[in-house]
Amino acid sequence: MPDPKTTPFGDDWRGHFYLHSFVQLSLADRQIERREQVWIKRYLNDHGLAHLLPHLAELIACGGCDEHELEELTRRAAAELSMAEKRRFIYNLAQLVQSKGAFNPEEHGSILDLAERLGVADTDADAIIRSVYSINDTFTAILGLLAIGVILYFTQAVIVPLVIAIFITMIIHKVEGLVARALGLRRFRWLNKIAAMVLILGVLFGLVMAAVVSARDIATRFPYYETRMSQTLQESPTAQAALAWMQENGVLEQLKQLPIGSTVSGFLGSLIKLLGNFVLVVIFTGFLVFSTTSFTGVLQEMNEKISAYITIKTLMSLLTGLVTYLLCWAFGVDFALFWATLGFLLNFIPSVGSIVATVPPILLAMVQLDSWAAIVGFAGLFVVLQVLMGQVLEPKLMGTRLAIKPVAILLGLIFWGFLWGIPGMFLATPLVALMRILSSYFNFSRGLERLLAADKS
Repeated sequence: MPDPKTTPFGDDWRGHFYLHSFVQLSLADRQIERREQVWIKRYLNDHGLAHLLPHLAELIACGGCDEHELEELTRRAAAELSMAEKRRFIYNLAQLVQSKGAFNPEEHGSILDLAERLGVADTDADAIIRSVYSINDTFTAILGLLAIGVILYFTQAVIVPLVIAIFITMIIHKVEGLVARALGLRRFRWLNKIAAMVLILGVLFGLVMAAVVSARDIATRFPYYETRMSQTLQESPTAQAALAWMQENGVLEQLKQLPIGSTVSGFLGSLIKLLGNFVLVVIFTGFLVFSTTSFTGVLQEMNEKISAYITIKTLMSLLTGLVTYLLCWAFGVDFALFWATLGFLLNFIPSVGSIVATVPPILLAMVQLDSWAAIVGFAGLFVVLQVLMGQVLEPKLMGTRLAIKPVAILLGLIFWGFLWGIPGMFLATPLVALMRILSSYFNFSRGLERLLAADKS
């Protein structure tokens, strides 16, 4: 085997190796095209090899480079280039082919053969080549996602009730199946479906109605609590000292800028809007329940995992609401039913829902209760029970059913909340789960599936 050090071109062998390889690939089965010449010239200029431009013209005029020289340069490259340089070179070859807007099996094979001679595995080289062409579709994919986002935003009046109906249908099928197996009512499953649908929709309607009615009651009595809070702050030296410190450090100004009022009104507005679309949800749910009997393939996996998640989440939300009601009732905090309903609903919002649900009852307890011991006891029990249910009990029951990274759920919460507001935040987790399941069934979306899926332990 010849000594790589004896190859021509001396210390400038790298530039000649790149140039000869580019020209050889471009001339493999046809005349070199103008676009390829422009790409090679730009590469030489960008990498400080402009002095090789005259040699490029000579190679094109001669119809190619000397096979023996290229072979010697390839051997030296295989011996002296680092793996990173080799992989970057393969990437550049693929970019060169892409510059003319076409890609044929001969060129693909030529790049793989050269990669093999350089010591790069063909599987790695193929992945590098395909990464170049997947990047070419990025702009189209971004435009497609933007178009889908615009469609989902402007059609949310119909799409949101439809998505809610789909998830309710999954719960109904699960409940109906359990009842049918328990009672052996295989011949009257349509009756089971009607009963399950009426029960679930009735509970949902009742909860939303309870939240809206209680919210209106709170709004009418808010001036009383505002006066009570002002008196409490004025009579407490500790509160006055805290307010003075907050005033000096600008904390009060920052708190005034928080969109608390708009957030609360937006939440209540979403509940009222959901009531307005309740008839549409019922129609969609009835159609889906009685038009589907069984699921196969991806629909079966979606139904099993999403319905299991929603069922467990609903049970945990009911437990959260019950605990909230009992605590408020035991300590004499007003509007126990509203805080219980609020806790039930907000528990469906991942990460931040349970935190938000604890703040209003604690603030009301600070205004309403006369004893600091009662206030501290109420707040402490409330927070501890929320943490136990949300961070201990629920993850244990949920297990790895969804197998989604926490950061993916957080990003989904931000995205769907931005797109659909409060309803999008409620639907964020199951929608991200649907995206993960669907992306695992198609080759072009496996990257998204790996991005969303939790690491297997």
